[in-house]
Amino acid sequence: MRIQSIDVLRGIAILGILLMNIYFHGIITVGYVPFDITPQTDMWVDTFNAIFADGRFRTLFCILFGAGLAIQMKSCEKKGFNSQDFLKSRLNWLIVFGFIHGVFIFGGDILLFYAVCGLVILKNLTLPTQELFKKARNWLIIGAVLSTVFTILILLAAEFIPNSFRGSEDFMQAYNEWVGNYGFQVISQASVVAMIIFSAPFWVFWQAAGLMLLGVYFYRIGFFKRGLNAKQFKLTLILAAVLTSLDIVTRFIYLGVGNQASSLLASISAIFMSILYIHGVIYLLKNNHRWIEIFKAPGRMAFTLYIMQSVVLAVLLRWVFPEVHLSASMIDYLAMAVGMILFQLVFANWYLSQFKQGPLEALWRKAYLASFAKKQAKLQPAES
Repeated sequence: MRIQSIDVLRGIAILGILLMNIYFHGIITVGYVPFDITPQTDMWVDTFNAIFADGRFRTLFCILFGAGLAIQMKSCEKKGFNSQDFLKSRLNWLIVFGFIHGVFIFGGDILLFYAVCGLVILKNLTLPTQELFKKARNWLIIGAVLSTVFTILILLAAEFIPNSFRGSEDFMQAYNEWVGNYGFQVISQASVVAMIIFSAPFWVFWQAAGLMLLGVYFYRIGFFKRGLNAKQFKLTLILAAVLTSLDIVTRFIYLGVGNQASSLLASISAIFMSILYIHGVIYLLKNNHRWIEIFKAPGRMAFTLYIMQSVVLAVLLRWVFPEVHLSASMIDYLAMAVGMILFQLVFANWYLSQFKQGPLEALWRKAYLASFAKKQAKLQPAES
């Protein structure tokens, strides 16, 4: 059941990520720009996002990415492969795909960043279980401290940050520069990708790497099979509720600036919410709620679906219906995301009923296996 739960969780994560990213698939340089008079529905949707979406699915996917590394390493050991070389081949090719995706399709790409984090933590995968947990915990603490510091700095600078509203001169300039100008889009997206990679060591790397190591730890101790006990569940629920409440308060007090600060706060509460999501899926599977298995197919072709989201939404929101950004509220973006999620849910289950593997998964597998085989061929003469 451990692998089954991971597939289901990966499917939920890759579809749920769209709830976070939908605002940036249109104009990544501004994301969601509020109206001068906030619609009541925006407040409801923002609260929903704070509780269930913001940071949650990215964090969950990061934990599962670490678990995936542990699964691949165990598979290599069974086959007698050099796990370090094998995983490096996988991650190096993921960097290539992530770079192409981030620069030319969607600047909010996570593949490149996750692959780089994966390469950095590879040597830690063989640590004894308790040492692995301690390192994961320490890195998560560093990440939480940095997120808190940046949140405080943003809130202190709130009065000096001009608010941009829908239809304002600043917004219209950003809109006109972006729409229909693919060259500008590529330059902007490349800048976002570069900023994330080069600034990561000063903030987001520690949390991402810590979450990956936590995923490895969870896999080793069988957490994806048994979930939380009663005491752990209560404590995790309380921490998630307290931190999420703080996030919601920040959003409503500071409005536009609060969104920037709350994304950092959400990254902390998301750790505990993600653990609750994992526990919830395990509980459903244990109690034979088979409907949850509908997410297994999206989990098995998460790579394909992630890129599909970017391609489809880039075409629709930048070229076919770019004017949607002039008037769409949060409820409209939520409806778009839900529609795309339902389509991908049906598509993934249909596709895997016809084929064994998603198209991009197959391409990635072919690429990294070829690279790994070449590396092993070069090592054999030296070893003999």
